[in-house]
Order: sequence, then structure tokens, then C-alpha cells
Amino acid sequence: MTALNLINVTLQYPDGEGLMTALDTVNLAVHPGQFISLVGPSGSGKSSLLAVAATLIKPTSGLVMIDGVDATALREKELAALRRDKVGIIFQQPNLLASLTAAEQLIITDHLRGKSLRAAAVRANELLEMVGLADCAKKRPHQLSGGQRQRVNIARALMAQPKVLLVDEPTAALDHERSASIVGLLREVCDQFNVATVMVTHDTEFVPLTDAVATMLDGALTAPVPAMETASAR
Repeated sequence: MTALNLINVTLQYPDGEGLMTALDTVNLAVHPGQFISLVGPSGSGKSSLLAVAATLIKPTSGLVMIDGVDATALREKELAALRRDKVGIIFQQPNLLASLTAAEQLIITDHLRGKSLRAAAVRANELLEMVGLADCAKKRPHQLSGGQRQRVNIARALMAQPKVLLVDEPTAALDHERSASIVGLLREVCDQFNVATVMVTHDTEFVPLTDAVATMLDGALTAPVPAMETASAR
């Protein structure tokens, strides 16, 4: 079973007297443990694809299947539960709460899911260790570097043990060394947690760390091709 499957997804917005097509009959299947890069020029539809895959926007037509569930057929309450339990989202900016420690950033997400604070604290510490921040659990965002804040962001997205991980330009605000480290960590996360991962990126240097790359242009998506094949063709 695919973890994420977009089937003939079209997304249109009103544009004056007509319609603007943000996504044009998009098809994308991502399997557990598969890491796909999504590249393309600004305005090509990458952010729209992530928003639809994250169930934040309902497509005009087509199906969004997450772990075998048709998200487009769910009511809002059911959809929120699916998103909360099955989808991890890593935004370009970590957006950490200034008053909370690194561990608390993770714990509060499980608390909102109704999990016990004790169990959440154990998992938070395990994840912080996994992302290389075991010694930063009690630090607040202003005490962390940009790369460390992004690692907290990644750990937070993993708290619910999602089936799908959606990543939006995770290296945009980082230097080369930290960027390489973050994409390498995402590779480890994908493998260790067997999570289907889609990463929007402008930095094609790190595409070889992923399994496949798909390109968006004018709302249309090419079929993913092996990342190493793409890298060798450049």
C-alpha cells in the first residue's frame, strides 16, 4: 500500500473572471520509506502540492489517499484527526514557541493529542537524541542555532509517528554545511521510521540523497525518476 497517493488531483482558484490552475491532473505515489525530492521554478505549484498532500487545502477534483484513507471524503473533524495522526509537516521556518524548551516543543504536540505527559516526555527525549540534540533538551529557541532549531522542527514532526512526512525547503535559511546535515538527517529519518517523505527543495545539490526526483512546471508534475540518474544527467 502506498502511504501517500495523489490521483488526478486538480486545484483551481478564481482569477478575475476565469480560473487559475495551480495543480493540473497531478499523480504521485510515495511508498513507506521512500524519499522524493520535488523541484521546479517559483510559482510552479510545489507549495500547492504540499498543501493538498497535507490536507490543508481540498483539491477541486481528484483523490488524496493517506495510508489507504481517502482524505477528500472526510468531514473536517475526521480530516483534522487524520492530519494530526498520519501527517508530519516540516515548514521552512521552524516557528518554535519562544517560551518553551526544545523538549517542551515536542511534548506539547502529544499533549494536544491527549497523550500522557510522561509518555510524551520519554518520546521527546528519544527523538531529540535521535536528531543529535540530547544535550539541548532544556534550551529555548534563542539558545539554539538555525540548524538546531530545524532539528527540533524535524523531531516535533515525528512525535505522532506519521506515515507521511512533508518537508518545505528545509535548508532555505541555512549555510551549506548545515543544509547538508539537515538533508542527511531527513534521509536517516525516512529510513529509520519507514516514513514516506516528500521534500520541496531549490537546492539540487542534495537531490542525490533522495530516492527519486519529480519536477513541477505550470502545475503539472513529471513522474519521479531515480535521483542518481537525475544527478548524473546534470
